[in-house]
Amino acid sequence: MEKITDIKNSKPKLYLALLIFSVIVLILMTIFPIAMIVIGAKNLENCPIEPKIPIWLIVAGSVSIVLALMSSITLAIPSFKVKMVLMVVFGIFGSLIGMFQFAWFITGNVWVYSKNSTVVYDDPNSSLYCDKTLYLFTFWTITVSYILMGISIVLGIISACCSCLFSICLFGRS
Repeated sequence: MEKITDIKNSKPKLYLALLIFSVIVLILMTIFPIAMIVIGAKNLENCPIEPKIPIWLIVAGSVSIVLALMSSITLAIPSFKVKMVLMVVFGIFGSLIGMFQFAWFITGNVWVYSKNSTVVYDDPNSSLYCDKTLYLFTFWTITVSYILMGISIVLGIISACCSCLFSICLFGRS
């Protein structure tokens, strides 16, 4: 497999395409977390039913950006030795962040879903009020995460079944 520096010198158009693709992926990976931070920050005082919901959004968005940047930095380093060291450091740090992110996700579930039946969107003076955009954005962020997890599990099972069937058909029974 060619090194990135070899591709940069021998195939500059391919290198440019890979660079543009990487920047687009990084932008896409950070757009939603930035939206989480912005919506949370704009509504810090707009959810008396559960004042921690905007904080949850800000922290979850920030952690997602940190993870995206860690991945990007590792990919952008041309030196093999530096890349290996960064991969180990970021692997350990990323694992710790991943555990925190899991716990924070569960915490957000409790804060958001426990208020679902009592939240009020139209009376800012009510103790049950939460800004509609804030609450629904957070609710659907969590719900879509579950949907994507379910799809990933189903696709993983289908992939494993197809792999087993392919190996049985190709190599016969052992």
